[in-house]
Amino acid sequence: MRKTPYIIIGIALLLFASCGRQQAAKSAVKDFVGQYLYEDVSYVDFTSVDSTRAISDSLIDVLRRQARPALGTPDYRPRSGRTLFVIRANYHVGDDTLSSTFYLNPDLDGIVAYKDNSTQIGH
Repeated sequence: MRKTPYIIIGIALLLFASCGRQQAAKSAVKDFVGQYLYEDVSYVDFTSVDSTRAISDSLIDVLRRQARPALGTPDYRPRSGRTLFVIRANYHVGDDTLSSTFYLNPDLDGIVAYKDNSTQIGH
């Protein structure tokens, strides 16, 4: 019996799942940024979505308090479980290039907290 087709199918499924997670995270970030941070945004790039267990509930509270949303009070998703997903986005707002890190719930359908990494980068 040949195992090669099963290995290839397994790898393809992993790649497909990874692409799906990436797209879900990017979509959640774009929705959040457009609704709470900036109206007119063009995206430069996103890092790969990754998981983290290093974010405590107290750090989430700090990030939420430090956040300065421009367009209203964010509808943060509650944390469910110990693992969160993280993705960093670089984007243009007017002439400025900004960067933020977003922490998402395990379903990748909402932002639990975010961190503004800089006021401006890459000028």
